[in-house]
Amino acid sequence: MGSVFKPKAPPPPKPDPAIEEARKAEEARKAALEAEAKSYKDKVARGIIGSRSLFGQAGGRGFFG
Repeated sequence: MGSVFKPKAPPPPKPDPAIEEARKAEEARKAALEAEAKSYKDKVARGIIGSRSLFGQAGGRGFFG
């Protein structure tokens, strides 16, 4: 016959610290790449950089020249 009281479930295993550090580093790298891409898109949209930018020097002296 079994016990009236059910035994507690064992706690979940703790993740490996090296795997956890690698995951956090990958998340930080991904966030940095997304921020850089957003910044670049914003600068292109405002006309600060890009092939049609007034502030570029390619083929001319630029906006202030």
